[in-house]
Amino acid sequence: MRFTLSIFFVLALFMGWPPLSAHSRAASGCPTPAAAGENHDSIFVSSSCSGSTITFHSTLFDSLPDPSYILWNFGEPSAGLYNTAAVQAPTFTYTNPGTYYISLFVINGGSVDTIKLYDTLTVTAPMMYNWGPNIYLCQGQDTLLTAPSIPGAKYLWNNNPPAPPDTLDTLRVTVSGVYDVSINGCWVGDSIGVFISDSPKINLGGNHVMCDSSNLNLNASTQNGIYTWRLNGTILPNPLGQLETYYPGGLYTVNVIVPGCGVYNDTADITYSPPLGPPFSLGPDTLLCPNEVDTLTAHLQGATAFKWNTGSTDSTILINQAGTFYVFVTYQNQCQVTDSILVTYMPTVQLDFHDTAICQGGFLILNADFGQGTYQWTANPPQRNDQNGSNQATYYVYSPGTYTVVAQIAQCSYRDSITVTFDDSLRAYLPKDTSACNGSVFSLTVVGNPDTVTWQDGLKSLTHAVPSPGGAYTAIAWNGCGADTLTTVVSFGACACNLELPTAFTPNGDGHNDLFLPLNYCKMSDYLLQIFDRYGVLVFQSEDPAVGWDGHYGKKLAAPGNYVWSVRYTKDGESAPEIKKGNVVLIR
Repeated sequence: MRFTLSIFFVLALFMGWPPLSAHSRAASGCPTPAAAGENHDSIFVSSSCSGSTITFHSTLFDSLPDPSYILWNFGEPSAGLYNTAAVQAPTFTYTNPGTYYISLFVINGGSVDTIKLYDTLTVTAPMMYNWGPNIYLCQGQDTLLTAPSIPGAKYLWNNNPPAPPDTLDTLRVTVSGVYDVSINGCWVGDSIGVFISDSPKINLGGNHVMCDSSNLNLNASTQNGIYTWRLNGTILPNPLGQLETYYPGGLYTVNVIVPGCGVYNDTADITYSPPLGPPFSLGPDTLLCPNEVDTLTAHLQGATAFKWNTGSTDSTILINQAGTFYVFVTYQNQCQVTDSILVTYMPTVQLDFHDTAICQGGFLILNADFGQGTYQWTANPPQRNDQNGSNQATYYVYSPGTYTVVAQIAQCSYRDSITVTFDDSLRAYLPKDTSACNGSVFSLTVVGNPDTVTWQDGLKSLTHAVPSPGGAYTAIAWNGCGADTLTTVVSFGACACNLELPTAFTPNGDGHNDLFLPLNYCKMSDYLLQIFDRYGVLVFQSEDPAVGWDGHYGKKLAAPGNYVWSVRYTKDGESAPEIKKGNVVLIR
């Protein structure tokens, strides 16, 4: 019940459903399902704005999904019959602002238990506010939006990602978008656009003498640009960022206004001259594999000079990055022809399936979509006939096994495999509240069968280091069968020299719990740690308590599983050695 309510509270806040004032209570009847003698359920509303349709809800119905009797009273007698409702999530509209006393009566099933919740709702009138004209900024700039300041009011901005309502009446905007705000649940009735333009780089490409058969395209496109083109001083009827030139050509000028950035100009003298140039092409746009190096060659019989946008004057250039490449080729030392080609690269990210487990009866969707190409899936053992030999980019897994895909996109090939197992249920555990010795290295490990563990600070790992002075730690563990929230408290204090070693470690190189070594520091001598596998083979030993086992046996990775350890040491000031034995689980 506690977990369900916590999730609901979070969702309610993010959806703009605040709970009403926290004095709900249970009245006559037997103890409610929440707790004997007290009820912790709350009433929630979707808005508190007059003139809007408000939806009511109570967390009481999470534990009583099918009560035999429901009666809401919205505290507005002038509404007559509409002042009450007998459904779980009714709607009501308050005509006037004010404070209204809300009640909810519920009878539990066929018993005589009656649960009564009381609360107050402060309804406010919507505030009409004019943000003024849209705001235009240049790359790297931001702006501050300021809403009407009302003491104690709650502001909900539509920034992304959304945040719970707070008391801030200002919002700093760094991303283009349309913004608005609700105050105490009421939208102010206006929005404002903030548009941030990239810093313009206007370059028409310089002057050229083109062969009569070629039409040169001038490009001045930039984000949010407003364009004015001129030919020999005369304005052309073209509001676009590109302009195609024709015989006989002339002096072309572009004026680009970029709101928030300024005004930009460039000029190019483009003239046309005989002879007619032959057909010329760099070929179709091309797609390259990651890290592939290719060549572009300007093949043209009669060519006498070359000028690429890379600065090269050779007939061939090497390509090792994406972009648009173009070349001006001088024909017979008289005029130029030109062409361009778009080169794109496949993403450098490879397929990265991770072995996983899903719940019995469920299914898993594998996605290997790199775009148009061929996909070949294999399953071991084969599964359903509708999936065997599938050539789709996605693949549905219904049974345990190992699944492999080979994706062929143009000349690029990608391959990966995944092993899928099935879980009956999620089993995840943290140790109970515990204490550690001052100066010791302590970490928490979630044991069981979770696929993923996320801690309260966002760390995704089975283990979490705990520095002094410790505190409360929460982890959300999940696999294909569901999720569970685990909590424990670790406290540090002075300890006697009683050497302690962990019960599990995860040598995966993530910097957390990678070594098996003592948890606490003690002054000692004659230290010897030995670790044995289940066959009694010595896999590791150390005579220094600061040197731990990293999970290797020789130069190979030791297999995951249970290992037996034995440690001998002599406490400072004593002559008789201490000997301890135990077990440790190596987790990979």
